[in-house]
Amino acid sequence: MKDDDFSNYTSSMMLTLNPLKLTLFFGVIGCLLLNLEANAQKLPKPPTSPIVKGQIIDKDASPIPGATIIVKGTTTGTASDLNGFFELDLTKFTEKKVTLVMRYIGTEVKEVDVVLKDLPKSYGQIKLNDAVLQD
Repeated sequence: MKDDDFSNYTSSMMLTLNPLKLTLFFGVIGCLLLNLEANAQKLPKPPTSPIVKGQIIDKDASPIPGATIIVKGTTTGTASDLNGFFELDLTKFTEKKVTLVMRYIGTEVKEVDVVLKDLPKSYGQIKLNDAVLQD
């Protein structure tokens, strides 16, 4: 076979594509892609932890460090950090809803209802107002 014969042969092979083979090839690729997409939609969501977060602030929007956040009727709780932020894991609770009680010296007590199925969730800034002194 001469060099010219070889180049003519390879050129003719490249130009002559078998429609049946092309259809089969793209059909298989299409099925694989559809199968991947279907399997991706069936993947379960990763489990989430029932964690509530927030920041305790005063009436002037300054952070309150050391404020206590306790689940009402229990001893489960935490305290806010130096910037007023807190994070509380509510994994051990099986009720649909719990109430968080937030306290700090010289402020009113604030209660926030938390629906466990909505967690994890950030409650953003939670303002504690100054306590009203009674005579």
